[in-house]
Amino acid sequence: MKIAYRIITPILALGTIAIGIVMKLFHFAIGTASEQLSQLTDLLKMFNIKTTFEFSVVDIIKLLMGVDTSKESEVDIVAMIEPIFPQLIAFVVFFILALVMLLVVAVVSAATNKRKLVIGFCAGGLVLCFIAIIISNSAFAKIIGGEIALSDVVSAFSESTWAALAAAIITIKTATLSGGFYGIFGMYLLIIFWTIISHMLIKEPIQFTKKHRRKKPIKSVSAIFRR
Repeated sequence: MKIAYRIITPILALGTIAIGIVMKLFHFAIGTASEQLSQLTDLLKMFNIKTTFEFSVVDIIKLLMGVDTSKESEVDIVAMIEPIFPQLIAFVVFFILALVMLLVVAVVSAATNKRKLVIGFCAGGLVLCFIAIIISNSAFAKIIGGEIALSDVVSAFSESTWAALAAAIITIKTATLSGGFYGIFGMYLLIIFWTIISHMLIKEPIQFTKKHRRKKPIKSVSAIFRR
């Protein structure tokens, strides 16, 4: 069981890092602020135009790399995200620390049998995730409140005039952390649970005992001749 623990735990930790990088972290849904324009959202859905968007770390990097900064009309990305810039930096810092903590868990669990230390690092990772959630909620409140114009975002990443026009009357209705982030949170809990269970199995290993059938007593010779 010790060998299994020192193999499975690092795999779980490294797999969680992959989840944080590849899976979707942010969820946004667009709609109209006015009830009179609510039919516009229904019209977008009718023509299979996306009204919900999810982004991973990889997606965001690709978007930023695809921006042509040589265009004079290009929206200044830094100026656009200025209202949430402090929260964005803080979220990135705590998110990276949460991933680094997973790397530490992988190394410690592979190199040693110090399970209490692994649980302590996992608890620290959960605290970092909690802080990241609080920070993101503050940023999302500003986004939904309209401090970042959706038209600026569209203008930064799209050359379509129609898209910019639609963005002028459509707002972000919901902004939340997506399943990818909460997957990291859940994997931390899974590693803690697995560490506790594996420790219990090592401390009191399961023993399989053979059941012996009770042998019938040999009848005495005198009892046989009495019949």
